[in-house]
Amino acid sequence: MNRKWLLIISSIVLILLSPILFRKRTVSLRLNDQTVAVAKWSALPAWDDGVVNVYAGKKKIFSLWTSAFTSPLFFYPFADGQRFLCDYNDDTAILVFVVDFDASDTNAAWSQWPADDFARKEMASRATNVVMETKGLIRLPTYAELQEVSTYLTDATPRQIKNASFPYCDLGILWNYAEKSFLLADMATNRQASWPSP
Repeated sequence: MNRKWLLIISSIVLILLSPILFRKRTVSLRLNDQTVAVAKWSALPAWDDGVVNVYAGKKKIFSLWTSAFTSPLFFYPFADGQRFLCDYNDDTAILVFVVDFDASDTNAAWSQWPADDFARKEMASRATNVVMETKGLIRLPTYAELQEVSTYLTDATPRQIKNASFPYCDLGILWNYAEKSFLLADMATNRQASWPSP
């Protein structure tokens, strides 16, 4: 076999394996230039069902179920280190929820966001289906939490957002991330539907 064909075959194999070899597997959840937690993808192929595990130090604090059509998009750790917001693509809904390890904050469990009763109940019930292996409370965010994250997103650079996100399309050599406008629409305080539009 001559060098030309060897190079062509090697390139094709590399492209086919790129979703495994070059996949984004880790997202650092940073606050004030400090890493407070790390999200790690456990599945190898991009099309395989898997789990994203979130660790604080070496301790796993929660996991998120994933598949070819469902996965976390964006993470935001709050300053207390006890609450983590997740923007999650659940195929037919975009879920925004908080995994809360501060059991004393009982008022936050009764969030009235979004204002639409059907969307609120659907998002709350689906969020509990995608989070696993946690001692935290899985709940919808409060208006104050949404405002904090929206302010961060508004001021964040595209690089900062990418660093806190998993791509919604990860082909190894091509990563597509949710745009800032979409993330802001997901967290809009006036959101009415389980699938928001920017």
